Amino acid sequence: MQGYSWKMVNIGFRRRYHMSARLFSIRFSLSYALMMLGTGVQLPFLPLWLSAKGIDYSGIAFIIGAMMAVRVVSAPLFAWLADKLGHRRTLIIVCSVLAFASYVGLGFMDGFWPIASMALLAAFFFAPVFPLSEGFSVDASAALGLDYGRMRLWASLSFLAGSMGSGLLLTQLDPLATAWLLAGAMGMTVVSALLLPPEPAALRKREESTETPLSTGRFLFASSFPLFLLAAGLAQASHGLMNSFSSVYWHGLGFDPFAIGLFWAVAVTFEVALLAYSNAVVGRFGPGMIFLMGVGGGGVRWLLTAFATSMPLIMALQTLHAVSFAMTHLGTMHMIRLMVPAKMRNRAQGLHSALSGGLLMSASMLSSGPLFERYGGHAYLFMAAISLLAFSLAVTLLRVNPRVRAAAAA
Repeated sequence: MQGYSWKMVNIGFRRRYHMSARLFSIRFSLSYALMMLGTGVQLPFLPLWLSAKGIDYSGIAFIIGAMMAVRVVSAPLFAWLADKLGHRRTLIIVCSVLAFASYVGLGFMDGFWPIASMALLAAFFFAPVFPLSEGFSVDASAALGLDYGRMRLWASLSFLAGSMGSGLLLTQLDPLATAWLLAGAMGMTVVSALLLPPEPAALRKREESTETPLSTGRFLFASSFPLFLLAAGLAQASHGLMNSFSSVYWHGLGFDPFAIGLFWAVAVTFEVALLAYSNAVVGRFGPGMIFLMGVGGGGVRWLLTAFATSMPLIMALQTLHAVSFAMTHLGTMHMIRLMVPAKMRNRAQGLHSALSGGLLMSASMLSSGPLFERYGGHAYLFMAAISLLAFSLAVTLLRVNPRVRAAAAA
């Protein structure tokens, strides 16, 4: 009886500390479902709050651009800390709490410099949360045999819920209430961080078995990884005009807000549909080919969007968001896993976020204003040119890196 009791205690201990793959997937999906609510509020509505606080257009552009640019420092810094300390989940929780506190503080600010300073502080702490979570979910999915895309799609739905839900609320509320909606949504990011499961034992064993003495500097400057970073960054930066001026462009073509919202909903729906079957897609084509198809598809999308003025054509082109964004992102995440040693993947994710979502996207969005003002919808031809450059770099990458070439042929 005594031996039986000890055996039961031992089994209970293992069940407590060795989470099943299914439970891991459920917890990470719930975390993703809350993680991007704040971004869904911030992207469309923070400029309205800044305007309501009396900040002019140039001041708004400075604050929004600076909040994007700060991730060039923040994301790699916290990624380096995650690799050095080995406590990725803890850092995600700490950054989420500090970001939430900063967004609450933002609601109390008045005047340009106090608002700008608090907004930059909030962006600094929030910037590492998503890339660190992304790296965690990709690594764990490979170790546990899970479908990364089926967890990641909840982040896309989270963003959509944040933007649509806050939009409905702000039809009844004063624009100054945006700051408190944003702070509340960022509070959900803290909850999402606490929902993250602990690192699975299978992942820890895999990382230990793939440990390498290769230094970060040697890896960055003596490999094809910088070429990959630039290709991936340019591919995502080609969405700059879409993210900043598509709604203005469509409104100018005569479409009402409902139609514009429908265009965005179609894009997110097809993105989610692709992510729902990501394992099957990656298994069929391989990460390298998925990446190449996504980057090339972006060029086709922007080339045709430059001349699309009818609702059916715009709607059809919005379905290509599943290619230009989702396929590119899916290929990027899996290629980082293939190309980068396990002990450097957080840094790799941080560098990708800094370049793709920070430096290159900021430059793309800043240049989109003058381009759109001068060329209107034909400014999408410049986005197509960026995609073409990214595609050329991706093809070169497949030629010079045997491992990526093999992944493309899988």
